[in-house]
Amino acid sequence: MRRTKPAVLPGKVASRKWLWLGSGVFVAIGLVMIATWVGFPRKKQTITAILSETGYFEVVPPSTFGGPGTINTIEYLSNGRLELHPTCDVDPALLTGKIQKSPTVDRDLKQSLERNLDVSAQIRDKLSAVAGMQQVDSIRLKLENANILLISDEALIATRNALLKAECEDAVTLNISSGGVVCQTRSVLEADVVYEIKYHNKVSMEERAKLTSEIAAKLDLDAHQGSDDKVSGSQLFFGIRLSPNPIVLKTAAGEIKPCTRR
Repeated sequence: MRRTKPAVLPGKVASRKWLWLGSGVFVAIGLVMIATWVGFPRKKQTITAILSETGYFEVVPPSTFGGPGTINTIEYLSNGRLELHPTCDVDPALLTGKIQKSPTVDRDLKQSLERNLDVSAQIRDKLSAVAGMQQVDSIRLKLENANILLISDEALIATRNALLKAECEDAVTLNISSGGVVCQTRSVLEADVVYEIKYHNKVSMEERAKLTSEIAAKLDLDAHQGSDDKVSGSQLFFGIRLSPNPIVLKTAAGEIKPCTRR
C-alpha cells in the first residue's frame, strides 16, 4: 500500500521557516561575538600604562638616579618609557630640605602598582647580553611601599641656578648641541622593587641560581635572600615626571626640544 505524505498546513510551513531563520540569526550573532572577542582582546594592564595615566614616564630599569631637582639627558624609549643619563653631579646637601615625601594617596594607583605585572617584553632588551635568557619563561614585577618624592618650582629654579656653572654648564651645552634633550626632574615614584623570574621546568636549581645572580648584576639589583628566582631593590625610582621646560643655554646650538613626548 502506497503511503502519502501528510499534508502540511501553510501556517506550519511559515513557522518552520521562521524557526530556521531565527536559528541562523542566533548563530550569526554568536559568530560575530566570538570574532569580536578574538579580534579585539582586552588591553593588558602594564606598568607603563598605569604610570602614563598618572602623568609619569616609566624608568627602565628602576634606579636611584634622576631624583627631584637633578639634571639629566633624556632618551625616550618605546611606549611611554625613558632612560636617564645623569648630566650634572649634585651635592646631596644642595637638595637637603627641598624634597618632600608622601605616601601615594590614590588607593586605585596603589593597588595597581602592587599587582604582579608581566614585564618580560620590557626587560628582555636590558638582559639581552645575559647568556641563557632563552631559559627564562617570564619575568614579573611587583612594587611595594610606594611613595611620591617631589620638589617645588621655586626649589627647582634655585637648584638649577646653583648647578648650571663650570663643568655642569659645559656638559649641558655638549648634550644639547648633540641633539639631546636635557631636563630637570620634578617628581618621582619610589618603591621597593621585586622581579620574580619564572624558568622553564627543565632548568636545574644550580642554573637558576647562576642566571638569577647574572640578571641581578645586570639590573644593578640584589639576588633575593633564600631564593633562586627573585631579584630586588629598596627605594628605587620607577616612575618620573619632568619639568615641562627643557634646560636652555645661550652657549648651546641646536633645536630646543620639550621635556615631553612629541
